[in-house]
Amino acid sequence: MLDIFSAINTRNSIREYENTEIPMEEIERIVRTAGQAPSSKNTQPWKLFLVRGQAMEAMRNDFLQGFDEGMKPHPDFAYSPNPLPAPSLKLARECGIGIFQHKGIGREDKDKRHLHNRENFAFFGAPHIFVLGVDKDNFTHGTVMDCGFVLNNIMNLLTAQGYGSCPQYTPAAYPDLLRKHIPNSENILMITGLPFGTPKKDSHVNKYQPARLPIEEWFSVVE
Repeated sequence: MLDIFSAINTRNSIREYENTEIPMEEIERIVRTAGQAPSSKNTQPWKLFLVRGQAMEAMRNDFLQGFDEGMKPHPDFAYSPNPLPAPSLKLARECGIGIFQHKGIGREDKDKRHLHNRENFAFFGAPHIFVLGVDKDNFTHGTVMDCGFVLNNIMNLLTAQGYGSCPQYTPAAYPDLLRKHIPNSENILMITGLPFGTPKKDSHVNKYQPARLPIEEWFSVVE
């Protein structure tokens, strides 16, 4: 088990998994601990769903079918400003170019780029996924921030235990498809999906880690 500093410093997005499920008792321990996250006035607005087994395969198949048929996204909320401000756009482009280069995918290789995008809709082959949301009548910028606290706890706890995950906006971009596979979620605003599992051994793509900004660019001391 990694200490908290090692877990945070080594966490990265895992895009290739072993075909083995994490035991439920370990998942429940991670979820219970992640639920210690702070929230405004202890309101704990998050709603977390675990999809696995046959439900996971059914949902994966529907997302892949939708991708192949060219379904259009219709998210419950916009994740980023459109257009992105220049500094964010620069980092986003560097990240996208970086992973293509890491995977050996050229600018003109449309087939490989298509398959790369399709992997998002397969949830990278993960054996299970967390779907995080909030009640629609409780949706504000603040409640999304609270949900981010619990999601961050989950990701770091998974890393500390030797597992991995990859936060995705792709599932949330098709909320009706999520609701189809998650019972009693009609009033849930879908925020994100988190495929997770055991990272595939010796995976090349799992070694990709985009560069981080030096702290001088985002950290200030006021005395």
